Amino acid sequence: MNFYITPEEYEQAARDGVRPALLEVRIRMLAWPKDRAIKTPPHKKNPLKDWVEVAKHHGICYSTLRYRANRLGWELERAATQPLQDRKAQAKRAYESSRKYPEKYLRMAEQNGIKERTFHRRVKSGWDIEIAATRPPMTARECGLLSKAKSKKWLKRLFLQRKGS
Repeated sequence: MNFYITPEEYEQAARDGVRPALLEVRIRMLAWPKDRAIKTPPHKKNPLKDWVEVAKHHGICYSTLRYRANRLGWELERAATQPLQDRKAQAKRAYESSRKYPEKYLRMAEQNGIKERTFHRRVKSGWDIEIAATRPPMTARECGLLSKAKSKKWLKRLFLQRKGS
C-alpha cells in the first residue's frame, strides 16, 4: 500500500473539505484507499456541542444529554433542559406501578383494623377484594366456636360413615 501523499492529493482533499491531518490519519493509520480518503467528506459538527453548556447549566451531564438525544430520540432543547428525575419520586412511581392490590383497598383494610398480611391472605384465598378490606377480623372466641362447629360436623360425618359400612 502506498502511504505517500502527494501535494496534489492534499490540494484535492482540501477542495473536498478534508484537512491534511485527517487525510494522513485515514491513509496512514486507518489504511483507507487514497481515493476514498480524499473524496469522503469529514463528519459534520456534533449538534450536541451547542447544547452542552445549556445542559450543564441545568445539571445534566454530557452522557445523559447524548443518551436522551440519540437513544430516546428527544429534541435537543428538551434533552438539554428537562430536569433529571428525582430518585425518590422515581422509586415511588416504580413501587406504585408494581403494586398488586390498589392502595385504596389497603388503606380501607387498615381503617377497619385488618392487618395488611390478613388482607393479602384473604384475597389470595379467593375473597372479593372489597369484602377482604371491610369484614372485620374474627376474635379468638369466634375462631374457637367456628373450629368447634367444624370439628363436630367432621366427627358426625365420620361416625355416620362407620355406621353405614
